Amino acid sequence: MSTLKELKGMGGLVPDAPVKREIKFKLDGVDYTASIFVKVLGIGAYEEKLIGADDKKSRTAQLISETITLGEEGKERITFEQAYTLRPALAGAMVKAFNEVNAEKKP
Repeated sequence: MSTLKELKGMGGLVPDAPVKREIKFKLDGVDYTASIFVKVLGIGAYEEKLIGADDKKSRTAQLISETITLGEEGKERITFEQAYTLRPALAGAMVKAFNEVNAEKKP
């Protein structure tokens, strides 16, 4: 790569639109499937959310509330308080989707 235009063309900058993902989880012995939207983070936001997170708050709840959205078009936000009360199986499925969207793709 030698220009900013080339960098943008190869997807080097994060998109504005969240990525739709299907998650699967189990609650009280019942299997569920749901669609969520996951925000793709650039390096600055990634470090801010994961490294610079407030130590007095749940990092997982904070991550979910700031990167996961719901609804047909992914416009429904989850508050920190709502994320804090999620059942662990559901929160785990959301974090797994976050990691899939934001992890480095290996060939």
